[in-house]
Amino acid sequence: MKQAHDPAAHPPRGAFPLPDAQPLADFVDGGASPSAPVAPIAASAPPSSLRSTAILLVGYAILITGNGLLGTLISLRLIQQQTPSIVVGVVQSAYYVGFMLGAVYGGALIGRVGHHRAFVTFAAASACCALGYAVWDAAAIWVALRFITGFCLVGIFTVVESWLHQVASNAQRGRVFSAYLITNYLGVGTGQFLIGLADPAGFELFSAVGALFAASLIPVALAGTAPAPTLAHDAHSASCGSRLARGLSGLQTIYRWAPLGVAACLAAGLLTSSFYTMQPVFMRHVGYSVPDVSHFMGFALLAALVPQWPVARLADLFDRRKVLLCLAALTGSLSVLLFLLRDGVLIEAIGYVYVAVAFSMYGVVASYVNDCIPSDQRIAVSAGLLLIFSLGACGGPTLASATMAMAGPAGLYLFTALVMGVLAALTLRSLRTPMPRLTR
Repeated sequence: MKQAHDPAAHPPRGAFPLPDAQPLADFVDGGASPSAPVAPIAASAPPSSLRSTAILLVGYAILITGNGLLGTLISLRLIQQQTPSIVVGVVQSAYYVGFMLGAVYGGALIGRVGHHRAFVTFAAASACCALGYAVWDAAAIWVALRFITGFCLVGIFTVVESWLHQVASNAQRGRVFSAYLITNYLGVGTGQFLIGLADPAGFELFSAVGALFAASLIPVALAGTAPAPTLAHDAHSASCGSRLARGLSGLQTIYRWAPLGVAACLAAGLLTSSFYTMQPVFMRHVGYSVPDVSHFMGFALLAALVPQWPVARLADLFDRRKVLLCLAALTGSLSVLLFLLRDGVLIEAIGYVYVAVAFSMYGVVASYVNDCIPSDQRIAVSAGLLLIFSLGACGGPTLASATMAMAGPAGLYLFTALVMGVLAALTLRSLRTPMPRLTR
């Protein structure tokens, strides 16, 4: 979601020399400039583009490792300071509020300064925020810092996802997106293990986050120039570039062509953000040490890698709504078990399975939505999906922490069980109607 995530940075993000950096809006709208001749969709990316993409993904992996460390570190630091769960939830929700507003307004900034400069700006601002946590302890300041970090991160994610969906066919989309999610979980999972390097009460780990954010700029600065992809578009899409980048038209498109996608993406945001931010709180309250929390979070996010390819393959072979229904039902059942259980070993074992299943959901949702929409709406829909996801993610930590305040630490999983129950019911209703298939 998403967390909440960035290979689409391939073509656009291909590090372009700063003097001639080409605006991102030019790429996402389909050519070098609005007046450039329309070209057909490229059958495959040229080798130079793939090279730049690989280099840039290295930078993204470094960045997302730091972000994974930061999210858990903040929760642990606040718990050590005896901060109430509801305050932890509010602080962590600020990240997703920034994420949401970044999905709406960040595209305009990227379009003005260009993709390469935008990556540098967002990563540098995130590094400054990471160091700010070590300087100030006030929760109100941390809310502001989390907001800015969320705004910066989503600026990178939007182009990444839209590019992946643009270059992937319907038959490959699930697997292509699963490769993107694997990159995310490897980075975020690795970040969890870094928590054990120092005491969360000190400044060292926040400095490490700042260093990782800054280090992510090195591959971007060294990457060679990549040719701009050529995407089919019409006069209307060219004139609506700013709206597409802001994701508002994408939200409308998703609701029109795939209304289930709105609810499913919202649910994925709720689950992902509540796990990232409140699982450390849950574990600390039930008696786990900081190293134990670090190990569980790291191995759980690595466990999320295991089903990505098999689930994507199933989603490519069968109606994606049926796969989504199975994921929702299984996640809901595991949530009920985690709410009722008190045995530490079982909590960990089932927790790994829960994460593996729940974190497979967003890829299926994104692929389902892109199956249903017109091909010239890909960019708008990618931004719209991020906007919907971030709306859910904004509420996840606060709603989960409120449920925990009423039902105890295990209330986290009462909350996720309720969310999955509603999604399963909506998916069953959607299955009564045939799934639209558009000619590409």
